[in-house]
Amino acid sequence: MAGEHDSGVTAEEADTTPRSGLRRRQPRGVGRTALRPLLWRLHFLGGVLAAPIVLSLAITGILFAWNPQIEQALHGKALTAVADGPAQPLSQQVAAATATHPDWTVSTVTPAAPQAPGGEQTTGVTLTPPETEPDRFDQPRGVTTVYVDPASARVTGSIVEANRPEEWLRNLHSSWRLGTMATPLTELAASWVLVSLLTGLYLWWPRSRRALRRAFRFRRPGRARWRSLHGALGAVFSAGLALLVVTGLTWTEYAGSWIDLAKSQLRSDAPAVSTQLAAAPATEGEPAEQSDVHTTTPDPLTDIDRVATTAEEAGLRGVVELEPPKQPGLAWTAGVDDNRWPVTATSLAVDPDSGEVTDRVGWDDYPVLAKATTLGIDFHQAQLFGTVNRIGLTVLAAALIVLVLAGYRTWWLRRPSGGLGVPPRMGPLLRTAPLPLLLGFGLLMVALPLLAVSFLVYLLLERLGRTLRGSGRRTRTATGTGE
Repeated sequence: MAGEHDSGVTAEEADTTPRSGLRRRQPRGVGRTALRPLLWRLHFLGGVLAAPIVLSLAITGILFAWNPQIEQALHGKALTAVADGPAQPLSQQVAAATATHPDWTVSTVTPAAPQAPGGEQTTGVTLTPPETEPDRFDQPRGVTTVYVDPASARVTGSIVEANRPEEWLRNLHSSWRLGTMATPLTELAASWVLVSLLTGLYLWWPRSRRALRRAFRFRRPGRARWRSLHGALGAVFSAGLALLVVTGLTWTEYAGSWIDLAKSQLRSDAPAVSTQLAAAPATEGEPAEQSDVHTTTPDPLTDIDRVATTAEEAGLRGVVELEPPKQPGLAWTAGVDDNRWPVTATSLAVDPDSGEVTDRVGWDDYPVLAKATTLGIDFHQAQLFGTVNRIGLTVLAAALIVLVLAGYRTWWLRRPSGGLGVPPRMGPLLRTAPLPLLLGFGLLMVALPLLAVSFLVYLLLERLGRTLRGSGRRTRTATGTGE
């Protein structure tokens, strides 16, 4: 990533701009000569800023992609049913789970899927402790999922949600488990990865068929071989890596805010079922409005069997999640919790008294932008298409690791003795860079605010460094110590 390309030009050749500050039309071929140092400098800067964090993201990303297998290895006893026979009523299974924490609230219930391989899946009952507060990852503390064998209705184990491999690895991947305060660093690195990919692709791009053949030919040992490896990997995997970065940026704090704004302006948020029920007729002397007390129904276990039957009859298959209402007078919600192919995603609102479906939302009800972001996030989290997605992301992440290491090795072999090997200065940016490049980079900085801030800080520091060096030279000349 850092310093892996030779520009083929000197620092003096890089600055082809008249000192008057006016942009002038350059002879054909000179523009490319002036552009390469500019892109090389940006590529080097992106590598310096992003590469160390990118290595962390790639390694933790591979672990996160395989978190279902890690969870099965760590909590296989809780997740695996062993009793034979038909499943007990769901209400009985939930009662066994709530008995472990009698004063906790039932948040969701995930019945054991009949289609599970070998029929060995347990029922998960997620319980929330009273008066819980968010932790440093903005997740409620203490939330625990208790697992029950459906045939025996006995508890097989439990997992604290904050300690679940998926959540633990997610926070390690996004913030090194330092909390939300560290997430901007990963967003900054991802933003510069896009710059490195675009500039690196331009610098590598062969100008002829002969050059294209040479680009994929590993040369004699040394810097040329490492540079060829770096360039070839970047070219082959650039599209996949760009997709991986863009889908990851869609839910970041700053770049992702543009997605949220677009959804809001275009009314493209993912739809949700309405849990409102028809108001019951008021008895004499009693108002008809609903209670404001935020509790579950008096006894959620009395309705769950009816709700589960309705969800099954309505066509919900696979992993189904049931959620009781947050207050009396509202409907239960039931939805397919399977992101391998979101077109099957269906959510229902079920009247617990009658068992009727009062509202239904399917994939066809999603706006286009909501569909795109849902598919992108599922892809980035290695959930889309299941194992195929995991293998693909593992290959991408492994290629990224080799790409970064090859870039560092190339830079190390290229750098002069005792120096950093920084590429030539970019020259006056606004006067030497082609207008389309300036416009494209400007749009990229608007879309990625942290990229804009870091780039402006870099320009300021570089300008300050030039000023200090110029002041030092003038001082030495004035005192007669200069050459």
